[in-house]
Parts: sequence; C-alpha cells; structure tokens
Amino acid sequence: MQVLRLIGIIAIMFITTTGVYSKNLDAPVITCLEVHEAGDVTIYWLSLDPTAIEFKIFFSTDNTTWIQAGSVESQNLNMQYNHALAQANNQIYYYKIIAVYPSNEVTSGVFSTIFLVVDNSTQGTATLLWNPVSTPLPEGSLSTYEIYRSVNPTSTPIWELVADDIENTLFNYIIPNGLCDDSIIFKIEIENTNGCSSVSNITGNRFSETIQPEKPVFDSVSIYNNKYVVLGWEPSSSPDAYGTIIYRYDSGIWVILDTVVDNTVSQYIDSSYQACNLNEQYAIAAMDSCGILSPGSFQEPLRPILLNNISYDVCSFTNSLSWEPYINANPDLDSYQIWSSIDGNEAILIDEISGTQNNYNHVGVGSVTEYSYFIRAIFGNFSSTSCIKSITTGSYIVPTTLYFVNADVQLDNTIDLTIELDLLPNTCVWELSRSDAGGGIQSLITSFDRSQVSSTLYEYEDLTADASTGYYTYSVRVIDSCGNESLQSNTLKTIFLEGTLESENIHKLSWNHFEGWDGSVEKYYIYRSLGSTIATTPYDSTDAITIEYTDNVSDVGTDISEFTYWIQAIESDGNNYGFKEISNSNMVSFFRETELYLPNAFRPDGLNSEFKPVTTGFGGSNYLFQIYNRWGQLIFESTDPSKGWDGTFNGKRSPQGTYIYRLLHISVFNEQKTQQGTVTLIN
Repeated sequence: MQVLRLIGIIAIMFITTTGVYSKNLDAPVITCLEVHEAGDVTIYWLSLDPTAIEFKIFFSTDNTTWIQAGSVESQNLNMQYNHALAQANNQIYYYKIIAVYPSNEVTSGVFSTIFLVVDNSTQGTATLLWNPVSTPLPEGSLSTYEIYRSVNPTSTPIWELVADDIENTLFNYIIPNGLCDDSIIFKIEIENTNGCSSVSNITGNRFSETIQPEKPVFDSVSIYNNKYVVLGWEPSSSPDAYGTIIYRYDSGIWVILDTVVDNTVSQYIDSSYQACNLNEQYAIAAMDSCGILSPGSFQEPLRPILLNNISYDVCSFTNSLSWEPYINANPDLDSYQIWSSIDGNEAILIDEISGTQNNYNHVGVGSVTEYSYFIRAIFGNFSSTSCIKSITTGSYIVPTTLYFVNADVQLDNTIDLTIELDLLPNTCVWELSRSDAGGGIQSLITSFDRSQVSSTLYEYEDLTADASTGYYTYSVRVIDSCGNESLQSNTLKTIFLEGTLESENIHKLSWNHFEGWDGSVEKYYIYRSLGSTIATTPYDSTDAITIEYTDNVSDVGTDISEFTYWIQAIESDGNNYGFKEISNSNMVSFFRETELYLPNAFRPDGLNSEFKPVTTGFGGSNYLFQIYNRWGQLIFESTDPSKGWDGTFNGKRSPQGTYIYRLLHISVFNEQKTQQGTVTLIN
C-alpha cells in the first residue's frame, strides 16, 4: 500500500512537472440570459474544457457585491442554470460563472440581463429602451434584436413579432390604428447560434393611437324636398374609421351639427332650417374608433345653391333669376342648368350657361302665368340642385288715381302732407316736389316706391319746411313700372299768414288763398289765442274770397299782453274723391305795449327779493336794464325782462344806500324808450 501511495504521488508530481495542471485553463462563456415572466433567470454558458469539475454561478444587483446563486457539477459542454429567486423583472441582474478545476478556478466575464423600460409620455408612441447583455455581445449572438408585443394580455400572453433587425437598444413603436387606451406589453429577444436566446423582462403601459383617419371626400350638397339640405360624401378609407362628423358654419365659427355613426353611410339630411331662404356652409371630417378626427374640409366648404326670389319686368316681359353660386366644386364646375315649369306642369331644361355666371334672364314670358324655376350645377359626375322659386307674372297696369289730398301746417311750422295713391300696379315710384317758401319752381324733395306704401292714403311730414317764412306749393307725379310718367297730381298751396300792428289795439291780418283742393274753399276760420292758452274754437271767420281781417283788442283786459292768430281753411262739399279737408296756416303773434313801473326802494330779504321793472307783459325788443352805484360804476346789467338786481355786486351784498337805474328798450311800435331814476337799497 505504501508503494502504491508513493507511485501515486510520483505520478501526480509527474503530471505537474509535465504541465498537465500548469496549462491555461478555459473560462466558461455565458451565451444567453433569459428572463422569465416571474422574474427568474436562466443562464446559458459554454465550457470548452472538460476537466472542470464544478461551475459556481454568482449574481449581483449592483455589479459590486456578488452572491453565489448555486452551482452545477457537470462536464457537459452546453450548460444552464435557473436562478429561481431572481427578480429580474424589476431591475438588472449581473451574472458571472467560476469554473472549478482540480488545481485552480477560472472566472467568466460579467453579463447582465436585458432590462426593458417602456415610456408612454409621447402620445401615440411607445419608446422602448434596454441594455445589451454585454459589450461586445456574447459569443454566438446575432447582432440584431427582435421586438414582441402582446395587446390586452391575459394570463397567457399572445406574442406578436412587431420588429426585427433592430441594431440599436432604442426603438420607437408607433401605436397602430384601432388601439384606444389599450394595455400593451413588450419584450426584447436576441438569438444566439448556440441554441438559446437572451430575453428581457416583460413590461408595458396603456397606449392610444394618434394617427388621423383619412379625410372623407365631400362631393356635393343639394336641396332635398324643396326645403332641406342633403350632403353627399365618399366615406373615409381608413379601416378603423367609425363615422362622419357634420359641421355647419354658424355665427363665424364651425359648429358640430351631427355625427353619422356608420362609416358605410354617405349622405345626411339637414332639416333644421329652411334652406330656400338661407344659405349655410358645411364641412365634414371622419372619426375613428378612438375618437380621433381626420382633417376637416373647412378650407373647401360646400353650400347649396341659393336661388333668390324671381323678379319680373312687366315692360320687357322678362323673369330675372339670380343665385348664390355653388362653391368649391370638385371637379371644377362645368355649367348651370336652368329648369322651368309653367302653371305647375313638368319642369323642362330651358337653357345651360357657363359655371361662371350666377344670373339669368328668361325673356319672352307670358303675362298672368305662374313660372317655377330651379338651378342645377353640373360638375363631373356630380350635380347640386337649388330650391324651386315661383312667380306669377302680371299684366301692365297703368295707375289711374293720384290726388294730393291736403297740406297742413303744424305748430312747429313743418307741413303734413296727405296723398291718395293707386296701389293696383305692382311697381311704381312716386316723386314729391315742392317750391321754395314764397313760391317759385318746384324741385324733388323725396320719392317712395310701392314697397314703402301699405295704404292708399300716404302721409308724409315735410320736416325741411318752415311755414313761418312763406307759403309752399306741392305736387306729386307717379312713374310706372316701365319708367313712364303716368299721372301728375293737383298742386296744393299752403296758407301763409302775416300780421301788422296798426296801433296799440288794432291787429291787421292778411293771408294768401289756399289752392288745389278738388272741392273749393268754403270759408276761412280765424283763431285767436290770448296769452299762453291755445284756442280750441274759431274766434271769427271770413268767406272764401276774403283773405284779410282786422281785430280790435281794446276790450281785452290789460293783463293780456300777447295775442296769437292762425287761419284755417275749410273745404266745401262736392270733392269728387270724397274728401272734406281742413288746412291750417302758420301762427302770428302780437304784443301789447304796457307801462314799465319801477319802485323807488326794495329790500332783498323782503317781499320782492329783486329790483326790476313791473309789467303785465313785455312786447318790445332790445331790452337793457342797468344799475350804477353813486360813483357811476356799473354793478348790474340784464337783457332779460324776467331777471332783476338782487342787491349784490361780485357776489357780495351791496351797502345800503341810493343807486341809479337805467332802462332802455324799443317798443312794439318801434320807438326807442328810456327810463332813468334812483332806487334805495334797504338792508
């Protein structure tokens, strides 16, 4: 036994000295690190030296502190170990392997699990970022990565390859159509030619696509059932298109009118307003299943043709049509067709005109006939039709009545006019003319047409007249629908009253005859107002020939200083138009001269707080009242008979004493009057 032991020792020494254990030992080569869904890691490696008796597997989470995960006693060339306690789905795990040989140990390089991070902060994109297993990649690894995804995963995810040949460790995955707030998980793989793959952790987030669906093709709008708008389009070609949004332009903004929730539907009827009276613009956009809208057709909106009301020219027997054009036709607008029907019969095409025109004259139409029209735009294989508008043509009607009823002066010296008109003609224009005050050639002051007249009696207030300056003459003529003067009215002449003060109590009135009534003037009433009270009944009258009157007011009390007169003409019976009118003149006033009495003393705090002339009424002019102190200094002055001296000067109370007054005016008889004296101021 001792011999054999010795032989063994010698053999070992021989082996050692011959270099069997002194040669370079091979380190194990890690080829793949596969992270499983639970976070455990399978390590794959190669051992090229069959003399290794053990492989120790170490891991670290910081590449500094190492812990042995386990060991494998095997001489197989393809080795693997499952690190069951790893949590590589939460962070990177680092691994190395120590090969144990009979005489030594050799350590592999350090390799790490692939740790995948997925960022969803960019809308519509999943940003994937990961680390390589090692740099350079493990022996036998391919140079590109594969990206897998699973949408809304269950307990057993279904993986789809979404990208391969990825050389970088950063990848932006664009969320495809149809995914709307869906859960997507990802993993990264890189294959190794040694029969294994390095696999990352599994991670993900919620994502939504941001890809706009294709815009639908808005091809036409037209009128349906002669009152509603019908829209037509070619639906969006996007596979996830969900429907079509209908917009209408309202008060300067685009407003969603409705949503058609079916991408196979290609038309919509807007029945929310009467399209024959108002023209609205429309646009559309597609919506996908995520609620994402396509670009809208706002830059090229469509609107139906709005046919305006038909106008008829009785003189040329022409119906005139105009319309708001069809816009943004695609393809370009070819032409407009004019369709017409007569008295409710079937419509026929009467003409086709250029697409650049938006009016048409239908000449040679019959009288007293109903014509109905609609316009149709033609563009490629599409068309758009307007509402139907109708008109009944008339016959030429000549006005037969035009009578100037009255011209009446008002209190403010404007003149109210009344004219009887013939309303049977469809279109007429009446021209009203007037002379200057005092007569002369008449000139046009206003005109009005049939649309402004609702009654056969038309009233007009001539605000530009001033009846206190003279009489006016008025007349009116009618221009018929063909531009011909059909009738000229009678001419009315207003009453202008003048007055002369013959003496203090004698008032002389004179006026011109009122002219123009179909019935003659029956009489003239004289109205007289005393003071500020307006008379409501005539004071006297004259016959239709007499146009002057003298009034003696000596029997009127001296407390009345103002007399106002006006004349009223009364029309006699027999007016062929059935009228019996009255017409007033302007007003004339007279003032009776009264004595101006001034007291010789006054007290500002007494019964009369002001010193001024006492009178029942002042009818003169150029009134001037002055107060002087004893040094001849002017301390008060007024041109208003109602204002007197309050005993002050420059806002301060004047001293008690004697003051000089001076009163000047022109009497109603145009005589210069002067009064001067003294007054005592008592404080």
